[in-house]
Amino acid sequence: MNKKTDLNEESPLTKVIDDVSEGINDAGTVFNSEETPVIKDSTGKEAVRYLLWGLLSVIVNFGTFFLLYHTLHLNYQFANIVAWFLGVQVGFWVDRIIVFRHKSNTAFKEMLAFYGTRILTFLIETATLWVGISLLSANGTGSKIVGQILAIIGNYVLSKFFIFKNKH
Repeated sequence: MNKKTDLNEESPLTKVIDDVSEGINDAGTVFNSEETPVIKDSTGKEAVRYLLWGLLSVIVNFGTFFLLYHTLHLNYQFANIVAWFLGVQVGFWVDRIIVFRHKSNTAFKEMLAFYGTRILTFLIETATLWVGISLLSANGTGSKIVGQILAIIGNYVLSKFFIFKNKH
């Protein structure tokens, strides 16, 4: 049930995450098409790995934002740009290696595409911060959380279907 064909060695934490996500797709297929390619790893397991491992890039993003905005009292937009850049860099490598288990010789090209798609979700998050802080005078952390939720959803979809799609 938990077949690994892409990795020779697997970390104990990856095994635990896969065990947690075991059975997500055991309900059977709703639609059956003979043209559908065989998927090596379930989308459910990828989604669980994305959420659990994605916390690392969220922690980097939030930690950087908190440090720059709340501790050093820098402009919230500047703090968000720096936090975004560091979070995206961590996210790229985590997604490529651990989440989607993508192997190719085009890491730099994929990184450029990854940053390109992240710009869209960055703009959504930036707009959320602007509306929350500047227009509604809301808490910066609360606005950041709402922006991150929107970004996480968009980032998964863009990574899964555009950046790390595995050809079968």
